[in-house]
Amino acid sequence: MSNFEFAIPLQKDELLESHAGQYHVEDIVQPRLLLSKLQDAARAYNSVGVDYILEHFDTYFSIIVHGTKLEWNVINKGFDHMVRTAKNLCTHLDPILKEQDIDADVRTKNLNIVKMVMYLFTQIMKTKDAKLAADNSTKLTLGKKGKKAADDEEFCGWTESDKQGALITLNLLLQQPLPRLWDPPLAEDNFVSMVAEPCYKALEEQIVKNKTVREIVFQVLGVLIKKYNHGTSCLIKLVQVLQMVEHAVSPICAGVVQLTKEFGLGTFGPQMVREIAEALASSEEDNGGAGGTEQGAARNCGAFLLELTKELPKEMANAIATLQPYLESDESYTLRISVLGMMCEVVSVELCGEGLSDAQRIQRDDFLDDLYEHMHDMSAYVRHKVLQFWARLQREGSVPLARQRAVLARAAARLRDRAALVRKAAIQLLKVFLECNPFSAQLKLDLLEEQLKTEQEILEDLQKKLNPGPDPELVKKWEKIEKDVITTIKEKMDILTQDEPMLSQATLENLYDTIRKSIREKDYYKAFLIVKHTERQYPEAKLLRCDMNKSDQLEYFVALLRNVFVIPERRQSLTQQCENELALYKKVEEKESIVAFLMESVQFSRMISEAVPLINSLLMSKQAGDVSEAIDFFTTAHHFNIDSAKEGIANMLMLVWSPDLEKREAVERAYREMYLECENKAERGRAFAVAARLLRLAARLDRGAALALQHLVDSWVARGDVTPAIVQVFWEMFLKKIDGTTDTDSYAALSILVMIAKAKPSVAQANIEIIQEHGLTADYNSRCLSAQLLLSLSKKNQRYPAEHSMFTSLFDSLMETFSNFNKFSSFAGYSIDFIYAVCDTPEAICTKLLAEMYRRIEKETVKNNENEEEGSIPTELLLRFIFVLGHIALQQLIYLDINVYSELRRRNQVREERRAEEKRKKKAGAFATPARRGRPDALRRATLMNASSASAASRSHRNASLASNKDSNCEAKQKRKTKANEVADSSANRDLHVSHVSASSRGKQSASSMSSKVPSTNTTMTEEETGLEGAVADDADAEYVRAVCERDIVGSDCALARYMPLLRHLLASPQATPALQAAAALAYTRFMLVSSSVCEEGLQLMMTVLKRSKNVPLRKNLIIAFADLTLRFPNLTQPWTHHIYHTLSDEELEIRQCAVKMLSFLVLHEMVRVKGQIADMALCCADKDPRVAAMTRLFFKQLSHKGNALYNVMPDIISRLSDPELDVPEEKYRVIMKYITSLIQKDRQMEALVEKLCQRFKLSTEERQWRDLAYCLSLFTYNERSLKKLIENLDCYKDKLHCSGVMESFTTLMNNTSKMARNEIKTLVTELGDKIEECFAVREGEEGERGERAERGEASPEPATPRRKPARRARRRSSTSPDENEPPNTQYTPQSVRKSKRKVAPRANRRNDSDESDEEEQPKKENEVFKKPTSRKVTRKRN
Repeated sequence: MSNFEFAIPLQKDELLESHAGQYHVEDIVQPRLLLSKLQDAARAYNSVGVDYILEHFDTYFSIIVHGTKLEWNVINKGFDHMVRTAKNLCTHLDPILKEQDIDADVRTKNLNIVKMVMYLFTQIMKTKDAKLAADNSTKLTLGKKGKKAADDEEFCGWTESDKQGALITLNLLLQQPLPRLWDPPLAEDNFVSMVAEPCYKALEEQIVKNKTVREIVFQVLGVLIKKYNHGTSCLIKLVQVLQMVEHAVSPICAGVVQLTKEFGLGTFGPQMVREIAEALASSEEDNGGAGGTEQGAARNCGAFLLELTKELPKEMANAIATLQPYLESDESYTLRISVLGMMCEVVSVELCGEGLSDAQRIQRDDFLDDLYEHMHDMSAYVRHKVLQFWARLQREGSVPLARQRAVLARAAARLRDRAALVRKAAIQLLKVFLECNPFSAQLKLDLLEEQLKTEQEILEDLQKKLNPGPDPELVKKWEKIEKDVITTIKEKMDILTQDEPMLSQATLENLYDTIRKSIREKDYYKAFLIVKHTERQYPEAKLLRCDMNKSDQLEYFVALLRNVFVIPERRQSLTQQCENELALYKKVEEKESIVAFLMESVQFSRMISEAVPLINSLLMSKQAGDVSEAIDFFTTAHHFNIDSAKEGIANMLMLVWSPDLEKREAVERAYREMYLECENKAERGRAFAVAARLLRLAARLDRGAALALQHLVDSWVARGDVTPAIVQVFWEMFLKKIDGTTDTDSYAALSILVMIAKAKPSVAQANIEIIQEHGLTADYNSRCLSAQLLLSLSKKNQRYPAEHSMFTSLFDSLMETFSNFNKFSSFAGYSIDFIYAVCDTPEAICTKLLAEMYRRIEKETVKNNENEEEGSIPTELLLRFIFVLGHIALQQLIYLDINVYSELRRRNQVREERRAEEKRKKKAGAFATPARRGRPDALRRATLMNASSASAASRSHRNASLASNKDSNCEAKQKRKTKANEVADSSANRDLHVSHVSASSRGKQSASSMSSKVPSTNTTMTEEETGLEGAVADDADAEYVRAVCERDIVGSDCALARYMPLLRHLLASPQATPALQAAAALAYTRFMLVSSSVCEEGLQLMMTVLKRSKNVPLRKNLIIAFADLTLRFPNLTQPWTHHIYHTLSDEELEIRQCAVKMLSFLVLHEMVRVKGQIADMALCCADKDPRVAAMTRLFFKQLSHKGNALYNVMPDIISRLSDPELDVPEEKYRVIMKYITSLIQKDRQMEALVEKLCQRFKLSTEERQWRDLAYCLSLFTYNERSLKKLIENLDCYKDKLHCSGVMESFTTLMNNTSKMARNEIKTLVTELGDKIEECFAVREGEEGERGERAERGEASPEPATPRRKPARRARRRSSTSPDENEPPNTQYTPQSVRKSKRKVAPRANRRNDSDESDEEEQPKKENEVFKKPTSRKVTRKRN
């Protein structure tokens, strides 16, 4: 059988064809006979060895033919035979291949055996893969999962371990020198491709992730490349697999590295790069250049190239040039990222440092240029990655110093990028530049500039010493003799002379002196000769002169003579002078390098400082990435002492109020790192360092930032970060016991102590004596901070008697400040707050305080009257007294409303608990166990009998109990009310009348004493009665507190009430100073907050002053106070609300701003009803001040989120703004309505508004109103239903379409609706347009008929419907009172007010949470929105 040749077929069917001299399959074994035939083949193998394949090839080929139709046991058995044969073949071939000359027959026979075995081996592997894929497909269809599926895979005998064993066998066989079997020794391509096919198949499967499998695969491929010339085919196949299979990227990269290092294939990687470039280019050509490279293939290739460059940077450095054209392509941004990443990797590893050759330096610059240019790439992902590449290069020190400035500038420009990813990467790059800067650890710009200026001055001095300038006197002398020198040289320059003996022997040291001497002696020719002789010492200069023409040579010699003459004479020898100059040169070079370094440092610091405002703005970004990176940057900038970053660090504090937890945590982490972390291990040193940092921070914070810092301090104290050592340092700084502590440091230390004490009151409690002795007796700032420090004691819920020393010290300090200091209000406010928060009887101290202040005012008034003819009042003291009056009234209200009421409720709760406890004890006593215990059954029977008898008794008395409970409850309630009135009446004669309800007087009583006074009969109350008693008690307490506020604080015969006439007089008096009026207004409105009666009396005066006063601060205070009064007494302030609306159109900007803020607050908190007056707010949307307009727009945006609130007032807004009497400019009207209409987002609301606005056309008589309505209709976004509404109501506005403004709006409406709309909407728009054209056609016909009648002289017919008289429009009046500032008269209704005949809709139909809330209103109400203005004006009652 060795007389044939086995040809490896491309298709298995080729072996069935008979060719001369070639092997062909004669018989295909049937599947049912295969097992027996395989057994025959096994027996033949055992007898003759590997030669058996020559006889039994057809049997194994039958497995390939039948393929997946066979069972697994048949396929596995055949493949096991092939594995065993392949392994034995290695042993069989070893002695044959070692022979030097192989016999031709032996070679042919063994070559056929190798081909047959390898063919069957690889093809049965392929068959097993196909069988496994078919079985997996069946499993997916049948839904086999879990352990059963795994068992099936193991049963098939083709697991990962089996595949790994097959590849090992293949590799073992290929290790033999098989090419010797060929003549010439070169294997055909079919054999190589057949052997390599299992390797490529493994690369496409997940098995290649196994490191062992991957190493075996590339071991086989390496052998094929080295011994079988498979390199080109391998490249092509690997690139194909790479493009198609994503998970093969890393294994192929590792395999290429393996081929490079183990097989010495150093060019394989670059060849892969070229092959990838060609594959991508051919892919672009196949796609016609339109959308070219497939994204998946480009992504895989890019990832492979980047990973390969990380492993083989040296080999890939020159291969990158092949891919550079793809940087200009817009096809795949992933490929551009990969190429740029390759450049970054090569620069970082291979092209960094100082020892680069010229070629490497050029290549590095080329790569850096590409990276620099693509910082402006069109893809945000590329820009993001490039910025990250630059950050890596800078971190590794691979960016040349000359390029850093340009890169930094472009990175700063990327802070304005639209993509959040790019902004985040730009901040990271700036932070890396800051951290890895080559200049200094401290980049404070002012300090660097100062150092640069100093070094520049030193450098200039050195340069002057090195190159001294000409002597001014000698310059003047030269100017006088210059013409003679020129004339002499010109005449004798051509005379040939020989060297004189004296010149030839002269040294270079005295030649300059000789030249100067000859010029002074006016021997110019001799000086010329000496210069010409000296020229020989410098041959290059002589050659340069010889190339000049005569005139230039003349200037040359004159210049030399001049320079020698005007330079000061040398006092040292030339040799010594040269040594000095060399030393100066060295110093100059050192200073120049220092100056250059400082200049770069200043420039770097300046660029960072310029970028800081942009990063600061990103702190308030909505993107969390921007905020977190900005926080990290400012943390880094703080360590480098960047001055401009201090503002950003302060702004970071405001993020502690952010609702985003990540932002809050980032800020807390940053501030902990900046201010609490210290490298000093000693406790005292660490405490001092932390305190010094916090002092610098607190010294530059405003009030808002200080509140945020307070939040951080609270968390620090809770976590124990603020140690007692740090607190001790702050106290020492406050007392100035530490050297170098300034007043500012002392104030800052005290402010930090205030923050700490608020979180930990014991800090203040332990140092009360220090506060009294040093804080309350120091300057004004220290007193204010000390009062705040004392105020922190309120958190301990402990009260002190009025005789306590701290109240005495505070009283004395307060009175001293009242009389002698320039400031007073802040300290007085904190002091009064402290008194009411901590004192047992605050009213006693405040009464004493007011009396003493009033006495001092009287004393000062008498003193002024004695000194002046006309009496005068100390205005400043009166201002302070009025402030204290108002603040005491407010604190008294807070004290009663919170502290006293809470104490009363606490006592009620204690009573309820006592009653419940007594009731429980009573029940326990009723069911007490007898002294002598009987049997359990007897005890149980007795219990049941008692329960039954009790039940019967309760049934017999139930009716009587129900009847008597109600009467007893009424009597108890009446008794409690009578008792409360008696207590209140008995205490009415005291000053401030609050001592009888103070917390301390009641708090000192024990619970037992209170419970002992309770009648024992209450212990028998039921649970229902107990709960009722608690609720009634709470109501009684609240009513009692309210009555005390009404009568006993600012009521008649009370201490504070005595000063109300003074306040009213100052508020209404035009002679009072603005400051006094403002103070009186503040105090009086606080009095109004306490009592409803005072509020009701003062509202008229308040509104009168608001309307007539020109004092802006006073009016602002009144507007703010009105908002406070509305929150407390909404029913009283409601009739006066329209006065606040009037201030929206005030001339003063501050008044408008304040009114918008207050009304926005009241409306959004539903304290003011939204009525037609909301149109006045709408006018502010187009206010000339942008801040007012912005606040108003924000208000309407928030209002639109509150159900149907905005939708319900839209008709009122449109009606009011389009009223001719209001005369709103049309352009302003359109700006307002464009914004407000954009806030209507619900389709149902838009549909209802469209119908309502169409109905308004019927009642509008002015052309301006038509235009306004049409413009509003053009602003809506239309759907099918709203368009149908518009078409259905065409009759309402068809007679108005002749107006150009109306028709223009409808044209805009139709054009905007047709854009990007569905066909149904376009059909409706076309229908609307057709109907509008019909209306115009009908109108033109009627006008034509009318014209013909006019020509014939016929009278036009009367209209069928008589013209409706224009409806009268009532003028809005603030009230029915003759004086607009009088309260509205609720007793009398004017006869001119017409009663509405419309039925009142049920209340349930007026809900605001329904989209159709206003759709069911009566037509008459809708028609009243637009009324024709009339000249007749009537008054109307304002609700």
